[in-house]
Amino acid sequence: MAIYSYLQGGLGNQLFQYAIARALSERYQVDFALDRSWFAIPQDGATPRPFQLELLNIPEISYSNTSFPKKPSRIQRFLQNTVSNGPIIHYQKNAFDFDPTLFNIRNIKNRDLYLSGYWQGFPYMETIRPILQKDFELRASTSPYYQPYLQQIAESESVMLHIRRGDYIDSPSAAQFHGVLPLDYYLKAISATQSIKGDAHFYVFSDDLVWAKAALPKNLKMTFIENSLQTDAAAQELQLMRACKHHIIANSSLSWWGAWLKNNTDGLVFAPNRWIRDTKQNLTDLLPPEWQQLSA
Repeated sequence: MAIYSYLQGGLGNQLFQYAIARALSERYQVDFALDRSWFAIPQDGATPRPFQLELLNIPEISYSNTSFPKKPSRIQRFLQNTVSNGPIIHYQKNAFDFDPTLFNIRNIKNRDLYLSGYWQGFPYMETIRPILQKDFELRASTSPYYQPYLQQIAESESVMLHIRRGDYIDSPSAAQFHGVLPLDYYLKAISATQSIKGDAHFYVFSDDLVWAKAALPKNLKMTFIENSLQTDAAAQELQLMRACKHHIIANSSLSWWGAWLKNNTDGLVFAPNRWIRDTKQNLTDLLPPEWQQLSA
């Protein structure tokens, strides 16, 4: 028996798709493998992304060389849930929901499990958080380019402030589905942070620093993280994010991980109360209860 997880999207999404496979492999004590075929085939409407898990301290990654099964029909789903043999093919319906049945599959030792989805629910990986904190460290050391930022973060009342714009504006499909957060959300989060941490120093991460420098208040203790433009920049900046003591996240999986992986468990985390344009979306399983949600 083995678990196969289909990878797609940017680094943040890859982390979620790795984490669900890692969590279930720990639960059932079986091997798991990753399917990275998505990165070799252009996807209509999707923002092109490189495969980046190899930059992290993930041990002995196995990759699937077999074709990932297609989404099963309703009849096939019924049959695979009632019989005790054959593969289980699970395509997630909602990226933000937690499905506890995945941790209680009958006769799992005799069956392969195929997972396709985004799995953006913290209950999936809550029990293996210490494992993921180690797995998601850099395989190599922090680059000399980012080392000064890391030192400044360690020596200050550091607050990660992540602004995601980029494809949320430039890509019609991403803009329609996700939507960029308004400036007002960040201003409220900054004010709330300063009311508790008067000496807060904000470290700004963004794919649009030009906009961030023009829009954010000029009277803050603030450092803008200039992207190195190297292939490992996202993985390097993730390490800076998680090193911060407090976090103001965007509706972005990368800054979600920056906050969730943090070592300072007492730190503040502010998150938007909407993740996509659909404001009715339930975020109970996405945003841990200790994170403070602000209107966006």
